[in-house]
Amino acid sequence: MKSTALKLASAIGKASPLYDFWKSEQCENDEAKRLLKANRESPASYLFKAEPYKWENLYQSIIREIIKGDKDSIKGLKVLLSTINTEEKEKMLKTLGESEILDREMLSLAAMTDTDNATTKKNIFRFARILFTIFFNPYGIELKREKNHIYEHTGAFFGAFTKAKY
Repeated sequence: MKSTALKLASAIGKASPLYDFWKSEQCENDEAKRLLKANRESPASYLFKAEPYKWENLYQSIIREIIKGDKDSIKGLKVLLSTINTEEKEKMLKTLGESEILDREMLSLAAMTDTDNATTKKNIFRFARILFTIFFNPYGIELKREKNHIYEHTGAFFGAFTKAKY
């Protein structure tokens, strides 16, 4: 069971457009490559450009919510997909499908370009889980550049604590 969870976590991480960035030294050149993946047309791309740590935590959390069957999280995934360029979006969706992280129905819903105005039910538990991930870094995201936000500092602290524990 544990190996299946680790394989899933690894596959989710590898599908992220930020995967190579997290594995890099995160120097200026790596940062420039990361920024090329942003969708310059999307107002929401600020999150991808300015706060990659938060973007990655949201991505990982939302994918896990969808895997658990939460169709309302598709809307969040669509927003995240709108922050990256078309090539990265297609690559991410292809990887999510090929690795069988998301089923065909969820992939087709996520691939729809419309940002429908359908209401989604509020889920305080989903919100709390996502907020928890941003502050406590359970996915082990390593931000090597300067940390500008409190959640980046707490995430780095808990990430280091988790690494030291093992």
